[in-house]
Amino acid sequence: MFDPIQFIRGLNKKGIRYLLIGRHAVIQYGAPLFSMDYDFWVHPEDREKLLKWIEDDLEGEISHAIEEKKPIYTAYIDDYKIDLFFVRKMTNLNGESLTFDLCYKNSLIKADPNSKFYIPIPAIEDLIKLKKMGNRPKDLEDIEYLKSILIKEGQKK
Repeated sequence: MFDPIQFIRGLNKKGIRYLLIGRHAVIQYGAPLFSMDYDFWVHPEDREKLLKWIEDDLEGEISHAIEEKKPIYTAYIDDYKIDLFFVRKMTNLNGESLTFDLCYKNSLIKADPNSKFYIPIPAIEDLIKLKKMGNRPKDLEDIEYLKSILIKEGQKK
């Protein structure tokens, strides 16, 4: 059975450069939300290593052949859906661009103090830009939640 914690530990152990994005990243900031799928932005140079691991070791299925070198793959492991983005730069609906390298550099590392588990997530401002890739009601809800955190942080200063 797919275990998201073990999957993330595997990413870390293999040295794959990634960021948890999407709704699960918003949840890491404390949002009382739920999501069944996972979204990861992965450095394009780690694409083949990650996809082979999913296919060979995790016995997952991927949406395209590894050789196709697509920018977006969907992986299915057991009943879980994992969207994988292998691009150096994303531009949202507002025309705001964000590079993987800068987002990764600015990322927040969420770590469990009682174990060696950690996960990089985009800084709030970067996550807002990423959430503006879509215009779905849940994206707009997530953006409002993230903005409320920025407002609260600004009031504390």
